[in-house]
Amino acid sequence: MAEQPQLIIRNSVRHDVSLRASISIGAQDGGVVRFSAASGDRDGWVDVDVIDFSSGGFGMMSGVFIPRKTVLAIRIFGLDANAPPIITCPVRVQRVCMTDRRPAYLIGTSLENPPPESIAQIDRVLAALSGVEPLCVTPGA
Repeated sequence: MAEQPQLIIRNSVRHDVSLRASISIGAQDGGVVRFSAASGDRDGWVDVDVIDFSSGGFGMMSGVFIPRKTVLAIRIFGLDANAPPIITCPVRVQRVCMTDRRPAYLIGTSLENPPPESIAQIDRVLAALSGVEPLCVTPGA
């Protein structure tokens, strides 16, 4: 076995979570990919649940199919329903898998050139998930 297949090794720790979020199609894909009227689209945003959180991206459950390689804007919310998002950043869809006949889709994303403020937001949540510091429910706190 002279040639071994290349293995993909995850460089970040995944955290199982359950966080409310919403997604919108990124500007560069807005002309090609759009939400239909049946998607539950509200002002260009569709509700999803983030179920997997890491420094490399997020996993989410969605009732709406999103094609691979689509760039999305994601807003992840904390525990307070009336508070602004704790994370806002661009992500790219890497995997899509139908989970059941509802239909529901498991969508895996990777961060897509996040701005420094998004990286700081993600680092705060990761520190809280690792038990290093408490998670503030208000952004910037």
